[in-house]
Amino acid sequence: MNIKERVAFVGLTVVSAIIGGAISGHIFGTATVDAAAHPHAMMAQKFVLVDSHGRTRGVLDVTQKGVAQLGLYDGTATLRAGLGVGVNGAPALGIYGRDSKPRAEVGLSGGVAEVRLYDADGTKHVALGVSADGVAGLALLDKEGHDRASLILEQAGTPALRLADNSGTSRIGIDVTPDGLPGIALLAGGKTRAAMTLNADGAGAITIYDETGGTKSSLP
Repeated sequence: MNIKERVAFVGLTVVSAIIGGAISGHIFGTATVDAAAHPHAMMAQKFVLVDSHGRTRGVLDVTQKGVAQLGLYDGTATLRAGLGVGVNGAPALGIYGRDSKPRAEVGLSGGVAEVRLYDADGTKHVALGVSADGVAGLALLDKEGHDRASLILEQAGTPALRLADNSGTSRIGIDVTPDGLPGIALLAGGKTRAAMTLNADGAGAITIYDETGGTKSSLP
């Protein structure tokens, strides 16, 4: 098995629920029926919590898109934390800075559990996710949102590290197969141009490829 077959450049798809109405759906009709069936229940679409000075410190409501959400505010009425569940059952938790820009989010949607971390400007720099079938991945992004480094652990147990240039194009790939065989690939234009592998018998090999991906030379 050559390096082009072994080094898997798998992009991690991270899907998260965004608090604040980004989750599409409708208000739960069954929830209204259940509340009406209990005479001691208080029923409303929105509750506002205020402090002793009348400032809003918390809001519990259901948006027009069916997101049940809880927003918590500081003493300046700035959103600092939020918890929401979409009509499709996707939960999400958000932590915000003093300017209400996101700093951390945790979500579960489409079977993917994800953690996202942002800088003070609200730019995402770290994404950590695990799919329903056990594929785990970590992505590091630059200021422009380009994926510069990714670490993927596939379901079969193959870890792969991908390093990209400032355009997000993969340039270096490193992997280790489930049976312990390591490999390194150097890429240009999305194609492997040089590879170094270690085979099961302990022998190492270096292979050079042309611009079409064909083998140009190898050692040994």
